[in-house]
Amino acid sequence: MRVHRLRKTGRRDAGRVRERRGCGLGRRERDDRRRPQSGYECHQFAHYDTSIRGWLDTRCPEGGIRPSSAGQAAPAIGLAPLLSAKLPSKDGKGWAFSYQTASKQERKRPNPMLRHPSLRRRIVLPFIVLVVFVGAVGIAVVSAQVGGSVEGAVDNSLVRSSLRSNDRLAGVENDRLQQLRAATNTAGIDGVVARGDGAAAGRLLGPIVGNAQPEHLVLRVLNASGRQLVGLDRSDATVQTLSDGASYSSLAAVQHALRGDRDALGDKYLLLTGETPAMVYWVAPVWTETPTPAVAGVVLLGQSLAEIAQTITGSSPMAVTFYDSGGSVLASSRSSTPTLSGEVRHEVTPNTPVRVATQWDGRPYRLVVNDWTMRGTQLGYLSTAVPADDLSGSLNAIRFVLVALFGAIALGTILIGLALADRITRPIDELVASMRVVSAGDYSRRVQVDSPDEIGYLARTFNEMTAALQAQIRERDDAYFRNLEALARAIDARDPYTFEHSARVAAISLELAEGLQLSEADLVVLRRAGLLHDVGKIGVSDKVLAKPGPLNEEEWAAIRRHPVIGYDMLKDVPFLQPSLDPIRHHHERWDGEGYPDGLKGTSISQLARVVTLADAFDAMTSDRPYRKGFSFEFAARSIVNEAGRQFDPAVVEAFKERKAAIFARLEEMGKQPTPHASDIRLDSVA
Repeated sequence: MRVHRLRKTGRRDAGRVRERRGCGLGRRERDDRRRPQSGYECHQFAHYDTSIRGWLDTRCPEGGIRPSSAGQAAPAIGLAPLLSAKLPSKDGKGWAFSYQTASKQERKRPNPMLRHPSLRRRIVLPFIVLVVFVGAVGIAVVSAQVGGSVEGAVDNSLVRSSLRSNDRLAGVENDRLQQLRAATNTAGIDGVVARGDGAAAGRLLGPIVGNAQPEHLVLRVLNASGRQLVGLDRSDATVQTLSDGASYSSLAAVQHALRGDRDALGDKYLLLTGETPAMVYWVAPVWTETPTPAVAGVVLLGQSLAEIAQTITGSSPMAVTFYDSGGSVLASSRSSTPTLSGEVRHEVTPNTPVRVATQWDGRPYRLVVNDWTMRGTQLGYLSTAVPADDLSGSLNAIRFVLVALFGAIALGTILIGLALADRITRPIDELVASMRVVSAGDYSRRVQVDSPDEIGYLARTFNEMTAALQAQIRERDDAYFRNLEALARAIDARDPYTFEHSARVAAISLELAEGLQLSEADLVVLRRAGLLHDVGKIGVSDKVLAKPGPLNEEEWAAIRRHPVIGYDMLKDVPFLQPSLDPIRHHHERWDGEGYPDGLKGTSISQLARVVTLADAFDAMTSDRPYRKGFSFEFAARSIVNEAGRQFDPAVVEAFKERKAAIFARLEEMGKQPTPHASDIRLDSVA
């Protein structure tokens, strides 16, 4: 039975009740009853706070903490002044109640074991550090050796690609110069240009453009003033004729050609236009076939930079990009090529290319950036890039093999270290786990460590210590419950008609809890609530409690305040928090007509509904100044009749189930009311 231990306490109650009834009230109880209301004080017991492992005693002026020394039994707990309550003053104010606990610093004292690394880490950590050091150094050395070889191969490939790009660019320029030379030397072109006949010039030069190798080629014929006579645009084997009459006289290359200037490379010049797509034009004058040759006009032959970049690249994986002098991309053989940074541009000189390692679209590249100069004109920068996947792939593969090798070695080493550490520390872990369980309040925990060494000795000592603590805690709990009962008896002793009422209410509540199949925790809460439910009657005058006649409105109001007074007295006591609700609401009714808060139905807690019925049943079977107590059977019938009105029907069913046990318990506690047939109004029971 779950209430077996509490029933033993009830039997002790019964013995004490019989003994007290034989000898009457003691001197101290009589003195307390004669004490004036305005000065009455109730002192309870010292309390053992497991969070600080010390005894709390309000006699200590510094906060009441008296630590218990090792091996010292719990102090004899009498009516030590831990709980102290004063009645309200005449104006209804002035309740004073204190409960002293440890400070936050003392309760949050850290566990020193948690500030140090575990023994397992101390054993395994050197293995891990050694393996990581050897692995990191080995991987770094091998990677550096192999990486140097692979990077050398990539650099050689990059240099070859850069040379190939410059050679192919020179080849493109040579092809365009040959085509330009063929255009300016075409028979009759000088006379046609001199006459300004653009249509005739288009017919003469059309075959040159139509048979040209590039897919996109533009040829423009200008007169002596630099204005276009005709333009031929070849795109996808189709030649279009352009005759917009645009002037190109402002371009420096055109001006040189119109003047017939010559430099170290001859009379042909080059210009870069900003049109879209970007075009490179080779410029040459058209000389008249006269004894004194003169410039009749100018021919411009242009090709898009994008096509030049594709021509240079061919089918190779390299990428060629043309940049202007500001680093902006003019044309590239690949899409989404970033601009050239100022730092790289600053490093590039005509004789010093710059190598750059970068990533484009998440893919690694190595590139060479050099000066882009054609026919003596610095146009910008030319970069040749090759993918560095082989380098990254080779290095990653080598690192993977090395990591796998060292990982296997490390795993084996760590597993050996863990096995060794586990063998050494498993008993210690079990001991620490048991210590934590004991520190949480479970003093029944014992350590099962069969070891002849120091750890086994420590475990046996720990078991002896917890056994001693468990015995002390058991004694402490017994003393604690005895003091609760002493406080309840002191309250009941003020009224000879309700003597030992609280102990009986607690006993009846436990029987009802058995019928409701409540938990062990609820049994403890019910016992405390039953013992202390009328503690608020300390604030009610003896004259009111012992009045033989009917109470007036003021006296009824004083009686109805006792649940709230008891609640206010105990609300700051931590270990009584679960019992506060039944103490405050033990006079509430199922139909909502009770006091002090007028709660109704299930808004009243289940434990409060249990104490309500237990209190009412003991009150009906007890003598009062204004009537005699009723018989058990008559009171039981009245309880059943009030199901659904004053009492919870479920609690009434539990009462019916446990009725015989309740009767036996009350008789065991010395209560035998004289049967009579008079009636009683249940709502007049205080």
